[in-house]
Amino acid sequence: MKSAFSVFDRIVEIIENVLCAAPMAVILTVEIVQVFFRYVLRSGIPWSDEVIINLLVVCIMFGGARAIRTGEHTELTGTSDSLPAGPRTVVRVITTLATLAFLVIFVYSSFIFVNSAGKLKTTNLRIPMKYCYMVLAVGSCFMLYEFVKTIRHRITRPAIDVYDPENYRGEEDL
Repeated sequence: MKSAFSVFDRIVEIIENVLCAAPMAVILTVEIVQVFFRYVLRSGIPWSDEVIINLLVVCIMFGGARAIRTGEHTELTGTSDSLPAGPRTVVRVITTLATLAFLVIFVYSSFIFVNSAGKLKTTNLRIPMKYCYMVLAVGSCFMLYEFVKTIRHRITRPAIDVYDPENYRGEEDL
């Protein structure tokens, strides 16, 4: 069972990595072509902004999940880490439950949002908006999955002394 979960988790990690990097490469390419068309050929590409915006949403949603996985997501821990062990744990449980509730609501509402798209299509490329909105639903599921995996660590990890210079090493110390 554990190896099946490891395989599944590795597949999720690969999907997150690809869906963070590949859209950024496409965005860069489309932007370069758009600049060439606009400033050299004196005519823009009407669909470029639409593609860039939708690909940026892909990067953000799957990048958020990847940030949770790698522990790089923004977390304000200075206040909770300055508390004694008992209250620190209570604060961490409350903030973790609040974040979990937000992610569950986000997953639920994003699927409702996808269903509300009806027959809407994008302006230039005429892509059904359901596909664009589906990125929110799938990305939020990935974020929820990654967050649930980190719950125990978020609550039980040791406190970081924000006043200890050892926690703020420069690049030269690495």
